[in-house]
Formats: sequence, C-alpha cells, structure tokens
Amino acid sequence: MSTKKLTWLSVGLTAALTLGATGCSILPGNDSNGTVVKVVDGDTVDIRIAGEDTRVRLLNIDTPETVDPNKSVECMGPEASEHLKSLLAPGDKVDLEYDIERTDKYGRTLAGVYKDKSLVNADIAAAGLGIAVKYEPNVRFYDEVLQAQNEAAAKATGLFDPSAACTIPAQLEEATQAFEQLGEAPAESVKEAESLAGEAAAAIALGHGAKSALSKITPDMHPVTYALLTTHFKKHISKLDSSVLHANQVEQAHLDTKTALIKAEEKRKDEERKKKEAAKKKAAEAKRQAQLKQQREVAEQKAAERRRIEQQSKPRQKVPTYQAPKVQKPRTQAPKPRTKSVPRNYTGPRCYAPGGKSWKPCP
Repeated sequence: MSTKKLTWLSVGLTAALTLGATGCSILPGNDSNGTVVKVVDGDTVDIRIAGEDTRVRLLNIDTPETVDPNKSVECMGPEASEHLKSLLAPGDKVDLEYDIERTDKYGRTLAGVYKDKSLVNADIAAAGLGIAVKYEPNVRFYDEVLQAQNEAAAKATGLFDPSAACTIPAQLEEATQAFEQLGEAPAESVKEAESLAGEAAAAIALGHGAKSALSKITPDMHPVTYALLTTHFKKHISKLDSSVLHANQVEQAHLDTKTALIKAEEKRKDEERKKKEAAKKKAAEAKRQAQLKQQREVAEQKAAERRRIEQQSKPRQKVPTYQAPKVQKPRTQAPKPRTKSVPRNYTGPRCYAPGGKSWKPCP
C-alpha cells in the first residue's frame, strides 16, 4: 500500500472517530439528561451524565461567590447556594441543553438545566440571587435569565432587597431617604436654620459613606455585585452623586439664611437698644426738667414766704389814700351893677332879682 493511501486512510479513521465521538455526545438519553449528585454553589452543580459525574456550570447566570478561595464570600452568596439546593436535590432528574461551546476554560460543562420543564438558570435569577451574563458565543439562555432578573428587581428581592444589609440598595437606602427628607424651605429662625443645615450635613455624610462603601466593591473580589453596580445600579450611583451635590447646595442655603437671620436679629436688637437708650435719655431729661421745675416752685414758695414774713415784721403805716384834686369851675358872673346904696365892701347876704343878674342886700 502506498504512502499516499495510508495517509488518506489515517485521515479517514481520525474523522470517523471524531464524528463518532461527537455524535455520541449529542444523542438523546446520553447527555441531554442526568441525575443531580450535589450542588457546589449558586451556579454550579455536579450531575451524573451518561454514567459519569460531570461538573456543570449553568449558562448565562452568575451568582455571588462562596467557594472561590481567592475571593471573599459575596453578598447573597450563601443564599444563592441554599436556593439552588432547594431547587436541585441529590437524585433529582434533570434535562440539559447546550449552546455553541460545551465547556469553559476550567473544563466545566456549560448547559441550561431544566427540572420539570423549568429553566433552573432563570429560576435562580427570579429569586434575585443571580444576574444574567453573556459568555460569548453562548447566549442561548441570556434573554430568559435577564427577564427573570428584571422581575426580581421589580419585586426588590434578593440582591435588590433594601432590607438585606449587604446589598447595594441597602447601602443606598439610608442616604436616599435622608436626601428625600431634606427640608428646602427657607427657615424662619436661627434655630430652625441650624437644624435644617445639620440635616443636610448628615445626609451628605451618609452619601459620602455610601460612596466610600461602594467604592470598595471590585470586579475581582465582588464580581456579581460589581456587575450590578456598573449596570443596573449605575443610574442610582449617578443620582447619589447629584443628591450629594444638591444637599451641599441646600446646606449652604440654610447656612446663608442663618447668617442673614443672625444679622437681622443683631440689627433688631441694636435698634431696640437704641430705642431703649433714647427712651431712657428722654425719661431722664423729663425727670431733670421736672426736678428743675419743682426746685423753682420750691424757691418761689420760699421767696414768697420770706416776703410775707418780712412784710409782717414791718410796722404798719397808714397808706395814704389817693384823692384826685378838686377842680373848681370858674364862675362866670356878670359884672355886678354898682348901686349907690350898696357899699363896695359889702359882705352881707345878697338877694338876687329874677334871672340872677342883679342883687341887693337882703333886708
């Protein structure tokens, strides 16, 4: 037999063996179903397939780490493992479906696992204990897992539960509530302004604390949490940054209001002090004037008393009564006719004739 024929024969046998092996691996009842041996962690399970124990990595689902010696136990990792144990108990019969690549770099078989016609990969995500991921080129179950993840997020369960202390929502919850409860209306008193500024400062501190805690989440140590942080919760982190910035503005506004109120209060007190001083000065001046008036009145009373005493001590003198001088009217007398019978120096009684123009000595 020629070398050429031997070569073609070798190639043909190799191809036949390869096709035979491949055909055997996809035969129904061979590797399309199996029996659960044990659950390794939240997304890995040992299944007896075609008589062999095979480690199966569930496709398009990633759950928090629990068994990796190089990584810390991740938030909700134990819960994911326990949940998968509740779904797949040893001895359970399952069906398996595959995608383009059958194994990963660790030699694990990649598959979608069905129990009672329900995709276990998606059931984990529906409980909020895993996230949808693409392992290119294997994306066959991605959409169904992602839909289950979104339903879990809407129900706020598992990794989306704000009441579970380790979750991202829990770390954001306290700060978010503090920001939502900030009082932004202008304060009416210094005390109120101080209180509102304090609340804003506390909210800012919570925001920075949350950012600091979340910054410690790394893709190497917390792959699932980090993936959620950079995808589903990305807008929440952006909102947190905006909230911190807004809270800073609110705090400054309240501090400015406090300063303005203090100045207004100081001005009011200063004006009140000036008014009191003016009123006090006016009252003092009124009192001084009243005292001066009283002193004058007392002095006048004393002077009047002295005059009275002095007057009483002097001897009484008759005060001449003023009498107006008597004015005698000049008498106009007609020239007395001289009679021979009446002597010139007659001073006796005179008897006048009717009309009063002539007289004669009375008999």
